[in-house]
Amino acid sequence: MNRTVKALVGALAALAVLAIGVVLWMQTLARDAGPQGRPTYGPYAWSGPGNKGQAPTPRGGPVPREDGYVMGSQGFDAILPPMPPQRVTDVVRAENAARWVAIKTCFWPGPKLRTGFYTTDPDDYGLENQIPDIGNTFSTAWFRIPAGARIVMTGQFPHLRHWSFVTYTENGTPRDDITDLNMLPDSGSVNPFLPGVRRDAPNRRYTVTIENGAPPAQRPANTVYTLAEPGTPIGMHMRNYIPDQGTDWTGGVGLPEVELHLADGTVLRGEEACAATDAPRRGKQVPIVVSKKLWLALNSLPWRPADRTPAKDFDVTTMVRFYNREHLILDTFFPAIPNNWLAVEKGGFWSNPVTRYGYTYLSQAYGQVYVARAKMPSTPSTFANQGEPLNTQADMRYWSLCTSTSPAIGNVVDCVHDENVRPHLDRAGFFNVVVSRAPDRPANATEQCGVVWMEYGNGDGIPGGSQDFGVLINRHTLVNPGFAQTWFNVKEVGSEAKVMGPYLPTVINLRTRQKFEALGCPVDTSKLATMAGH
Repeated sequence: MNRTVKALVGALAALAVLAIGVVLWMQTLARDAGPQGRPTYGPYAWSGPGNKGQAPTPRGGPVPREDGYVMGSQGFDAILPPMPPQRVTDVVRAENAARWVAIKTCFWPGPKLRTGFYTTDPDDYGLENQIPDIGNTFSTAWFRIPAGARIVMTGQFPHLRHWSFVTYTENGTPRDDITDLNMLPDSGSVNPFLPGVRRDAPNRRYTVTIENGAPPAQRPANTVYTLAEPGTPIGMHMRNYIPDQGTDWTGGVGLPEVELHLADGTVLRGEEACAATDAPRRGKQVPIVVSKKLWLALNSLPWRPADRTPAKDFDVTTMVRFYNREHLILDTFFPAIPNNWLAVEKGGFWSNPVTRYGYTYLSQAYGQVYVARAKMPSTPSTFANQGEPLNTQADMRYWSLCTSTSPAIGNVVDCVHDENVRPHLDRAGFFNVVVSRAPDRPANATEQCGVVWMEYGNGDGIPGGSQDFGVLINRHTLVNPGFAQTWFNVKEVGSEAKVMGPYLPTVINLRTRQKFEALGCPVDTSKLATMAGH
């Protein structure tokens, strides 16, 4: 018995020593090692006359080092990704960013998007750090609703492609949502997101209520719930996808007006409503849910490759479905452990409940030029089409491809959406999107040559991390129930190809710019089709 006890004590002591060693080792990770050997091609903020992308952003922030390194105002440091190319449909531009920042209230702290647009401070509210889509401008409200009270929001339906309100836990798991298609208009008004309604209809008012708790069996219209007890801090994203040309990030209608209706019938408005619903995170940055040290530690495990990325060295691969944070981490770093039981609809990283995601990890260690290719689903064209009713017969409301830093930083690098890609489909209706760093961009990776180009990025964004990291993310939003070949219908791990068929994005590793340039101009996409097995 004494031997058993001694052996057990010895084993526990050894585990304790090992744990202490791991903790001490992790403390050495995610430390700035200087710009030596890192990409330095920038810029990391809006460029202007006489500067190289170091001009102050509207919300301020530190001047990035030549490799993009900054120290945040609250001590969170990061390596910012280079600015993406400006596209016709971009709502945020250097000339209007300051005006857009001024659109805010005490309840809605203003717009937030990728780094360099509104701020270079990773600790600032204006930087969306949960892998956003550049086609979408967020405004994040934080609030607490007293017992027996409710929040009532009123306004006009915006001139946008897609619009919604989603409530979240403090760590970014979706709680409840209401989207444009499900909102009833006020009496005498219309909802321009409904079939047959002109998108420029003048009478377009709505009223939406936010209630504590869970919805009843007979859910009332135009109501979103906290799924929490009274007084619980709640985060809520308002998403604003693709504003019509000539409008601002709100779709030209301003921000929703907010009232707090108390249990005794008292109605508070403006600053009084804000004071009565105040929450600790209002107007502040949301927390990153995957730590930098943990991400680097996982990528430094003995069985991980030397580039410290989750990528594999492939010639051709297909994207896989994102289910939730836990499944992502286990599947990425411990693939030998059975994880299918974790592949459930849960979301994370402040995900959109009406969107499903696919992704592929990339690495500069294995190739400098990648091509994403698949059949393009149909979507509405709304940017310049501001009058005709929304095409509700399309396969889905919105589609995009984005590149990003790691989840431990959450800065998106670049995005293209359906209206950027559709004019450049090949004869078979397939898109061909080239992904590389700007210095490695093939000379024929241009729209004039029939393809679309995206910026790869400068690594995982973590000081002392991997400069090779890359990831490509595909979004399907508000999919038509009649369209089956979508991420929404991938219910089992490994069923992507069977479910999505030609709409499943295939990623080709061309390795070098010279190999892509050999495809000529116009690009011979039939050769890409052969490589992809299309």
